[in-house]
Amino acid sequence: MAPGMGIKVPAPRTRTGCLTCRKRKVKCDETKPICGRCIRLLRECTWGDQLQAIPYRQPQDSLTIIFTNGSKTPSLQINSLSCQNFVIELPNVDRTTISYIHHFITFCSRFLAYSNDDEGNPFQEELVPLASSSPALLHSMAALAAGHLARSQPQHEMAAAKHYSLALRELNQTLLDPVISRSDSPLGACLLLCVYEISYSENSLWLKHLQGARDLILFRGGPRTIDYLTRFFSLLDVSGSLSSGRGPLLQGNYWLDGSPHQGSAQNSKLLHWPYYDSDNVMVNQFQELMIYMAKLSRLSAESMSDLGVQQPDVIIEKAYEIHDELRAWWQNCPPALRDQSNHWRRQSRPRKLTIPETLKEEAFSRTKSCMQGCIIYLHHILDPLGREPQKEEVMDAINDILETAIETPEGYGLEMGLYWGLFMAGVAIFNDVVAEDLIRRKLKSDTGVSIYHADRALDLLEVLWKRQHQFENKLDWREVQIQMRMQL
Repeated sequence: MAPGMGIKVPAPRTRTGCLTCRKRKVKCDETKPICGRCIRLLRECTWGDQLQAIPYRQPQDSLTIIFTNGSKTPSLQINSLSCQNFVIELPNVDRTTISYIHHFITFCSRFLAYSNDDEGNPFQEELVPLASSSPALLHSMAALAAGHLARSQPQHEMAAAKHYSLALRELNQTLLDPVISRSDSPLGACLLLCVYEISYSENSLWLKHLQGARDLILFRGGPRTIDYLTRFFSLLDVSGSLSSGRGPLLQGNYWLDGSPHQGSAQNSKLLHWPYYDSDNVMVNQFQELMIYMAKLSRLSAESMSDLGVQQPDVIIEKAYEIHDELRAWWQNCPPALRDQSNHWRRQSRPRKLTIPETLKEEAFSRTKSCMQGCIIYLHHILDPLGREPQKEEVMDAINDILETAIETPEGYGLEMGLYWGLFMAGVAIFNDVVAEDLIRRKLKSDTGVSIYHADRALDLLEVLWKRQHQFENKLDWREVQIQMRMQL
């Protein structure tokens, strides 16, 4: 009350809460991407467009999730105009676990393989329905969702650990049945546990789970290019091999081998995944780039082996062969990708880009950054200690990566595709505090906008930079990684 007036002083109102809470005129804790109240009440948490350059939306062909509580068995009713509608019953699942599955469907699944993967997402449409009959898959989804939330909200830590433990127990039980072991459920669970370790845990068990996924793929008869889980595995396998100092877990270009046109409806949907790459330009070119990423990974492992020490000329010859192939491939890439300006967001256009068009351009930027990261990686294999003057090609790659990072808007999950290029730029610079500050800021994870982060990569760079400043010598990041016993 105002003194002597008997009038209640109005409480200050926030205008930065989520739209869901503001519409209901209740207090919002402003936790992103989903505030605490919306999690507790199982509501869709939406934010104003002014906070999102690429707002999440639920278009006609996307999934909507409705919680039904009329029966004793909790269920998720999933309605999609692009596929058959269905209801997933989750027997013996408590309301808290349901909220984690909700978070997995509405957020985590959209950033597993591609950022802002809103429509025709196979993790939503194909994998989630399997959770009703697979406790291992159910708890893997809940563990990943709780782990993501725990990075900014510690109260979810115990739930993440509980569901992770239950997922391991159920997965071990599932693998005793050879028939079930050939289904998608255990493979999906294994891959989600791998992502859990990458995104939430501080240890390197992600590689163990990825090896388990490889064994399941081989048990199922080998990799299939028409399978979304094989594609997801290949993305984790090849990218992980670059930073862990080993070659890919499966031999050959298995993500390309075979005909992608086998099958019918389900395979046709996979050909247009993610939805904003409707003509497959981004996916096709990135899968071609993965060939050279795999070759560089194997070459790096060889250069660190006895072969590299005893026959360095062999490594040099292979490196230049890969370099020429990579450059020839890049020159033959579609101009929309190869010639994209880093300033495309500020170019004047006759009309504003649609959301799918914007996301596709962002994907092109990330592909370019990965390619430039490969150029730096290749030259690092040739000259890991910087004994020769830095090549102009490397300096151009560093500048291009940093410029792309500066231009990329923050806070919308787009950063996950820049981590590799930024890490390699951080490896290539030498005692450049300005560049270090930029890379440090870009690699520091915003836990609310993606399930992935670059914390361990940044920890390695910090040690590398500190030692290079201290000793005034260029160091091999791979040797520093071995000394720190760190798996990136």
